[in-house]
Amino acid sequence: MSQNPEFNKLFEPFEFAGLKLKNRFVMAPLSTGFASDEGYVTPRFMDYWEERARGGMGLMVAGYAVIDSPIGRASGQVLVVDDDKFIPGLRTVAEMAHKHGAVTALQIFHAGAWMQKSDTGIQPVAPSPVVVRTDMPRELAVAEIHEIVGRFGKAGGRAKRAGFDAVEIHSATANLIDEFLSPAYNKRTDEYGGDARNRARFLLEIIAAVREAVGPGFPVWARINAEEYGLPGGITLEDAKGTARMLEEAGCCAVSITAFGKGSPFTMMTEPAGSHVHFAEGIKKAVKVPVMVAGRMTPEAGERALREGKTDLVVMGRASFAEPEIPNKVASGRLDDIRPCITCGGCSGRSMHGIETQCSVNAALSREREYRIEPAPKKKRVLVIGGGPAGMEAARVAALRGHEVTLYEKKNKLGGQLDLATIPPHKDNLQALAPYLSNQLTKAGARVQLGKEVTTGMIEQTKPDAVVLAAGITPSRPGIPGIQGKNVAGVGDVLTGKAQVGDRVAVIGGGMVALETAEFLVARGKKVVMVEELPAMAPKMIPTAREPLLRRLAKAGVEMLTSTKCTGVTEKGLAIQDKEGRQRTIEADTIVVAAGARPEQTLLQGLKDRVPEVHLAGDCQEPRDIWAAIHDGARVGHAL
Repeated sequence: MSQNPEFNKLFEPFEFAGLKLKNRFVMAPLSTGFASDEGYVTPRFMDYWEERARGGMGLMVAGYAVIDSPIGRASGQVLVVDDDKFIPGLRTVAEMAHKHGAVTALQIFHAGAWMQKSDTGIQPVAPSPVVVRTDMPRELAVAEIHEIVGRFGKAGGRAKRAGFDAVEIHSATANLIDEFLSPAYNKRTDEYGGDARNRARFLLEIIAAVREAVGPGFPVWARINAEEYGLPGGITLEDAKGTARMLEEAGCCAVSITAFGKGSPFTMMTEPAGSHVHFAEGIKKAVKVPVMVAGRMTPEAGERALREGKTDLVVMGRASFAEPEIPNKVASGRLDDIRPCITCGGCSGRSMHGIETQCSVNAALSREREYRIEPAPKKKRVLVIGGGPAGMEAARVAALRGHEVTLYEKKNKLGGQLDLATIPPHKDNLQALAPYLSNQLTKAGARVQLGKEVTTGMIEQTKPDAVVLAAGITPSRPGIPGIQGKNVAGVGDVLTGKAQVGDRVAVIGGGMVALETAEFLVARGKKVVMVEELPAMAPKMIPTAREPLLRRLAKAGVEMLTSTKCTGVTEKGLAIQDKEGRQRTIEADTIVVAAGARPEQTLLQGLKDRVPEVHLAGDCQEPRDIWAAIHDGARVGHAL
């Protein structure tokens, strides 16, 4: 039971189908990329898994265990359960969760058309030849469907033999079973297509096969999409209610709910906390078995949903990437110690492309052993210059390791570029990050000096053993004629309201900052044209964040010009030249410069002559993003 009465429902024990959960927290089945190339459990996976088991989860679902590799993979290094040789490794996963008092389930799945040919060299398979992600899939023959059903059954049996307490069948997020369930993807005219019962036949046969393999009484449930929003002809909540009823009739002891957005199975910054709870509420009205729900669940949203009877269990995915100890910290009332997930999509964006999952705010994800806080061999006097995310993270880690740390920030508040990053639309979730980092570095014992600019004289006087230079960037403007004109403004002045912006705006630049600034301007009724010299807008931006943002801008009428050079600024607007050499002027009242910044390294040369050890971190090393800032800070903090 929680020591925090505000969250009593989350810490009520819960029992269903013979499973006894110590609380209502469920760790979501997530693709991590921490398995081996062949699909075996690795030490890295176990470090990740144990950290979250130790964190207090009541139910832990190990996800994306492929029942038929390689054709059933969605990406690279995922767990595989298509052969008995994988059982010993999976047994260690179940045992580790049990060691910390968690109930375990293994999620079994087949990627279907979500798999890309570029990953495996094999054409993906699906119920129908309909593109789901990138490649045209091959339609499965009925005999192949029967074979896959059998593979699911055998995988379920292996899960039980490996010591898992339950089996979850992944039937959501555009994977193979969901493709059969979805009217948008299933165009078959045989017994596996057509009406809802036929489209569910594949899943119902899988449930029967798994039930036969695991025996009576063993808990089996399915995870389904409550809605495929943004997908014409996709699953609706009413469809999902019907599927849930069929699952209950087939012997499933629970239903797990998520939702799928066109192009991405992940909730993003644009969605509020608890964004899928209303789906769970609808499903609960349709069935008597317990319902569990995911979708930007926070402790507050989870507690509220439980109290209102809209769900029985609260599933946390990316939040557990950011903070592995959510249950324990909520139980002890340490809410301000919970590292906030900023829902940036960095973790999911990597896993979707077969890259090892990493978290923008938690550098220790996938490096739990490497980044375990250990006392430094030698205590040092460390001076950190800059109070942005890189400087704060470096100071936090260094102080936790026992160094004597002082952080200097020339402004009167901490945050650095986070101050600007939280202003554009849909960036509210960033607001919690700076207070969290500030609070944590102070708790770690670091001293903070605000409103003080570091000089070489100060460094000579304090004589630190090491300096971390995390001074951020200095905005710069491209060298084009007229760029210093009165009708030109920088991003910072635009976002903070210091610059007066006319109704017609030309934005120079097409990176993430430029795109977000354009959305900020559109929200204020401005007509915006963006000019980017590269052939694509924000090519390095996380795809799961980039694509929805580009769609929103296009819908808002923003003209986005690529492969286009800015040749000059005049009183009329911005002169440009496209890749064919054609020239014209974009009529604009205001030109916003969202391109060009240089690392602030003014002190660097002087430091090299006065300090034994100097480290660069964040934008001061190279202008990048929050992920790079936090990871730089952690790297430096551990290197000191």
